[in-house]
Amino acid sequence: MNDNEIDLRPDVPAAGEVLRFRGQADKSELRAALQAAGVFRRTRLFGVAGALAIALLGVGLSADGYTVDFPFLAAAVAYGATIWLLTPRRTVSRTLKAAQAHGEMEYAVDDGGITVSCAGGEQGRVSWEELKRFHETPEVYVVVGRSGWKTCFFVLPKRLMPAPGQAELVGSLLGSRLGWA
Repeated sequence: MNDNEIDLRPDVPAAGEVLRFRGQADKSELRAALQAAGVFRRTRLFGVAGALAIALLGVGLSADGYTVDFPFLAAAVAYGATIWLLTPRRTVSRTLKAAQAHGEMEYAVDDGGITVSCAGGEQGRVSWEELKRFHETPEVYVVVGRSGWKTCFFVLPKRLMPAPGQAELVGSLLGSRLGWA
């Protein structure tokens, strides 16, 4: 038996094993998680599409060819630059504020899925069938899935897994259940 409440001997059945850890993700871990999950890439893609749409509003067809209305181009550049530069920063700060509002969290990874309990008594449980993929960075594991209409986004910081080998154990469990992304 190790510190994780898991008996790793091959003759012991795997039912009911639980990996537990407690803590809160910090800003750099949340940034790494959002980046690994592709949130910034999709946000910037919407920014480029919006800027292109604004620029196309300023293009007109005339007898001499195309005419370009420069205020629309200036607005497109301003919109694109704003979305490109400021939205990732705002996303990280809003995610951090939401995480801090929930307080310290307790994570439990077991045979049924992942459970996250907040200090205020809220609890979220997602089964392995509802989880779709995970990403690993040097700082965190990011697990993404869908539960009904809701998107599930779990950030499992590796620094909160103090027992020796616990981070590798969580990684291999996620890899076996969800496949490597």
